[in-house]
Amino acid sequence: MLNDFMRCLVNDETSASFWFDTWTLLGPLISVLGEDGPRMLRLRKSATVFDATRNGEWHLPPARSPAAETVQIVLTSVSPPSFDKGKDLYLWRKADGSFGPLFSSKTTWEHIRQKSPTVFWSKVVWFKEHIPRNAFVTWMAMLRRLPTRDRLRSWGLNVPAACVLCSSGIETHHHLFFECEFSSSLWKHFARQILAAAPSDLHSSAALINHRRLDSTRGPVIKLIFQSAIYLIWQERNARIFTSTTTSASGLSRALDRLIRIASSPSPLRTTRLRCCSSTFLVFVLLEVSQA
Repeated sequence: MLNDFMRCLVNDETSASFWFDTWTLLGPLISVLGEDGPRMLRLRKSATVFDATRNGEWHLPPARSPAAETVQIVLTSVSPPSFDKGKDLYLWRKADGSFGPLFSSKTTWEHIRQKSPTVFWSKVVWFKEHIPRNAFVTWMAMLRRLPTRDRLRSWGLNVPAACVLCSSGIETHHHLFFECEFSSSLWKHFARQILAAAPSDLHSSAALINHRRLDSTRGPVIKLIFQSAIYLIWQERNARIFTSTTTSASGLSRALDRLIRIASSPSPLRTTRLRCCSSTFLVFVLLEVSQA
């Protein structure tokens, strides 16, 4: 893959690898001539491009195969070594597909990543005022990638199926967010202050928030309520399973209210507070979903 994104501009030819660098249109020559290449051209694997020249000209034995002949033809289009040109230069693929001397991790990522259509809920999860840990859990929930009990059971784990928040339903993403009576009461208590009617469904709620035209104050607030409710519900679910501790619905409401107040505060400490994301929590979640 590296050969697709890096080229070697041969100048003095003292550092570029003859066999392994991409310095001709053919790519690495070892992939053209194979493991017999060094023997065919009488150049060891560690040879530089400079080693293939003599007195300023290419110096290779007569071609004994079509592949070797192709290499020699291509070399006629490559200038022979010259110390006047300066040192060899490695180039990186740019956004437009050409090559330049500067490496950009962003550009390289855009080239190699698998692109998919933008989901309708992207701006509900990722926005300027988002809280990183809350947005992360919300993103996982929207993709249905949280390790809910129905998923754990599908992996063959012997765990109870019942929701630990209400004990009256099977724990699935759809149930937790927000079909469950416990989680629904938390979500709707806050959402109804901005939305006329808050759906008891994760994706329907995200769609409503995304399409509702709200001002610059209420828009971020309802998004914060949405992702913070999801985060606190998931946190409470984990606490009940792994630590046997329980927070009442009113206690969780106070926690959500406090979180939204901090997020909406103009205090200079706001950014520090919001971005103080628990690395332990993230590691825990990532370990849980590693089998997904």
